[in-house]
Amino acid sequence: MNSQRLAQLRISPLHIQQLLFATLALLVTLLSIQQYQHWSSASEAPQIKQHFTHSQSYSTVSVPMAKDTALSLTPVEGNVEVSELPQRQTWVF
Repeated sequence: MNSQRLAQLRISPLHIQQLLFATLALLVTLLSIQQYQHWSSASEAPQIKQHFTHSQSYSTVSVPMAKDTALSLTPVEGNVEVSELPQRQTWVF
C-alpha cells in the first residue's frame, strides 16, 4: 500500500532539486544570522567587561584540610581469594 501511495506522489528530480536548494538557502540564512549575532555580541563584550571591573571584588574562601581523614578510613575486613570472586561471563561464538 505504501509503495502505491509513493508512486502516486510522482516526485520528479526537479522537486528534489528544489527541496535541496530550499534546504541550502535555509542553512545559509541560519549560519549568517548566527555569525551576525556573534559579531554583534563580540562588539558588546568590552562594554560589559568595563561594567564589571567597577564592581566589588570577591575574596577567596579556603577550607582547612582535615588531617584525620586518612586515618579515619577503616580497612576492609577479610581478604577474598581470587578463586572466590564472581566469574565474569564471557561469550564464545
